[in-house]
Amino acid sequence: MTLEFSSLEWIVIVTMFGAAFVQGVTGFAFAMVSMGVLSGVTSVQLAAPLVALAALTNHTAQCLYYRRAFDRIIVAQLLLGAVLGIPFGLLALRFLPETWMLIALGSVILAYSLYSLVGPRGGQLLKSKRWIYGAGFLSGALNGSYNLPGPPVVVYASSQNWPQERFKGNLISFFWVNAVLVVIGHSLDDRFSVQIIHQFLLAIPGILLGQFLGVSLSKHLNPPMFQKITAVILAITGVRIITLGL
Repeated sequence: MTLEFSSLEWIVIVTMFGAAFVQGVTGFAFAMVSMGVLSGVTSVQLAAPLVALAALTNHTAQCLYYRRAFDRIIVAQLLLGAVLGIPFGLLALRFLPETWMLIALGSVILAYSLYSLVGPRGGQLLKSKRWIYGAGFLSGALNGSYNLPGPPVVVYASSQNWPQERFKGNLISFFWVNAVLVVIGHSLDDRFSVQIIHQFLLAIPGILLGQFLGVSLSKHLNPPMFQKITAVILAITGVRIITLGL
């Protein structure tokens, strides 16, 4: 007996593998890659709950790997802001027109990718507590609507000059809790259809394999260079989504 997948299912499987691989190497960008592709071939409303389930699976495995590398106080402060921001994101997903959401999602991805390419490396340290709570709030809002908690927190983390292990540990821990909250939010909104659950189950092996390969290769590759390559891909994806919205 052979398994036959539709073209959409193949896109989901390959996209989740690629997103998990990128996250394994860089410590972030799972949602940006997967949402960037899937929202363009389906819709934001269908892609968001699917990516939420996939992100939770990916982040759970990575949390176990980096369980000793994160700072509990920093993660708790980021989460406090995120908890306040997630409801705003869920409301946006319910009430805002999809055209607006596609343009906003593409703009977020494009803006972050450009920052990654031309932004300062090891720049000024953001010391005020307002920055960490503000980054958490914006991440929560983006997570609730687009499953994109990364950009504000990654920008903040990049300003702190943390060692690579601490950088990844803090981000993954933060992303994991956000993923749990967003999955709960989508559950309350009854967004997990049979189709979405089916696509998620198909994607699990690719997620785990992509993550394993990414984490393994991150020990041998130059992460800053890989982040620049990822940023170029995300920039192209962001422009494509904005075009779809327009």
